[in-house]
Amino acid sequence: MKHTFLSTVLAGFVLTSAAVLSAAEVGGIVTPANDLGKLSLVTGTIPKTANSLQVFLFFDPALPGAKDVLRMVDSIYEQSLEHKTKPASFYAISRMGKARTAALELSKFRMPVYGDDKGDVYPEFAGTEVIVPFVIVADDGKIVWKGVPQELENVIRDIQTGKFSFDSQLKLEILHKDLQNAIQTGLSSVILSNADKILALRPDDQIAIQAKLFVFESTGRVRENLAAVQSIASKVKDNVDVRLLLLGYYERTGEMDKFSAGLKDAFKDFAASPTALSRLLAYAFEQAPFGWVPVQDVVSAAAAVKKAFAGTGGSSEAFSCEFSARAAYLALDIDTAIADQTRAVSLFAGTEFLAEAKQTLAFYQAVKAMKKTKGTP
Repeated sequence: MKHTFLSTVLAGFVLTSAAVLSAAEVGGIVTPANDLGKLSLVTGTIPKTANSLQVFLFFDPALPGAKDVLRMVDSIYEQSLEHKTKPASFYAISRMGKARTAALELSKFRMPVYGDDKGDVYPEFAGTEVIVPFVIVADDGKIVWKGVPQELENVIRDIQTGKFSFDSQLKLEILHKDLQNAIQTGLSSVILSNADKILALRPDDQIAIQAKLFVFESTGRVRENLAAVQSIASKVKDNVDVRLLLLGYYERTGEMDKFSAGLKDAFKDFAASPTALSRLLAYAFEQAPFGWVPVQDVVSAAAAVKKAFAGTGGSSEAFSCEFSARAAYLALDIDTAIADQTRAVSLFAGTEFLAEAKQTLAFYQAVKAMKKTKGTP
């Protein structure tokens, strides 16, 4: 099954031509939680009690990859619920109304997803943002972070473990505004200069990284792109997006040994994050050239993801079973592949993934039947 959220990993977000003022400024005490009653629930479950740590995803269902971003954030939500002392409440707010948002065929989400039928809430907090989708994180009623969804897992982790610095975030907020202004000018040198200022303060800042790489890419400087990603990856070892970018450049430049070694290292470095492992597995299954994937490492990572999401019953468990089935097939364990894919089919019931999941199961079953016909066990 194709996991199209991989394109979102590499594309990151959309830059628009809007102004840079927003009601959702870091340090503000007004949060969208006050306006949830104005919205229409599309899918997901509204928590009975709101936690002090709150996450708001603002997205546009008309943009490519919107559903993939929602699924990625929903998997981070599932993970955050496991935190004993500081769990987070998540909310996704669409730019459009309930009917248009529901057209995405959303299902099996634990995170509540809202449509803005009256157009009251989204414009107030996201109408003038230059980057969409984007996320607001509030703690005890104060906005402490604003950024792109790809950074969210690390931010939530830092807040929950007490490593988050509000003062540094205020500095970043100012630098982000300077970068947004630079992007609007379209001047490469100005964009690179502002991006470097941000990266000096936060080496894994996805907005700055994507802006810098966009400049190199648009001017045909692929090798400079690779060097930049290598430099960032050497400083930031706990950011899966940077690692995926690096793997992507190894693939583009045909460096198989570096790609395989990099993927093995990534599986080890992100062993404690089922969400990160899921993204690495999706990349390995859908993007990696044939023969470049370290099979045993893939099998181990798939087993860890399956164990992490076992019993959750949501889309994360469904995909984890698919990953496990894929890994088993690579390892020539067709019975396990069939068992895991059968579980995935049951979890995908009522979703847009069901038909393709059934086709994949039929393929595994056909392979087993062919082996029996030829007399192999």
